[in-house]
Amino acid sequence: MINLLPPQEKKQITAGRVNVLLRRYCIVSLSLLGLLAVTIAGFYLLLTNNKSTAQEAIDEGNRKLTEYQVVQKNVDSFKNNLSTAKAILGNEVHYSSVIAKIAKALPSNVVLQSLTLDSSTFGAPTSLSALGKTNNDALRLKTSLEESGIFQNVHLESISSAASGAEKGDYPVSISINVTLKPEVAKQ
Repeated sequence: MINLLPPQEKKQITAGRVNVLLRRYCIVSLSLLGLLAVTIAGFYLLLTNNKSTAQEAIDEGNRKLTEYQVVQKNVDSFKNNLSTAKAILGNEVHYSSVIAKIAKALPSNVVLQSLTLDSSTFGAPTSLSALGKTNNDALRLKTSLEESGIFQNVHLESISSAASGAEKGDYPVSISINVTLKPEVAKQ
């Protein structure tokens, strides 16, 4: 086959084919560029939506945080009050139980005439006044108080009987004893 076309036309046909090919490349490139632009716009809208959702979640979290901070302050205040109450109750002395223990330690035929109990009484010397029927009751009282485990340093101070002409009642012997209440008795 012989090509009878002049060289100018041949160049024109070749250039036309190249132009068609370039036009196809341009159309494909513009189509891909458009697709890329649509994809970028889609991601932008998606990220904007996610940003607004995340911001709402952050705002909600901050609102709950302020509510929880108020609750946390209340919890801390309650904890402090509880520890204060625990400290107060830990130092509380049940005087009624101490008096009951002292009453159990008294022998028969002896009654207490006076007893002073307060926080300074525990661990410090104090005096007990009691009444008995005989002088032997004073010795039994001293022995009973020593063996009770409630007192330490038990010492008789005085024993006195009623005058012969005077009527003292059922308990004519007056007994004064110096004792020290053990501090651990207050904690039991």
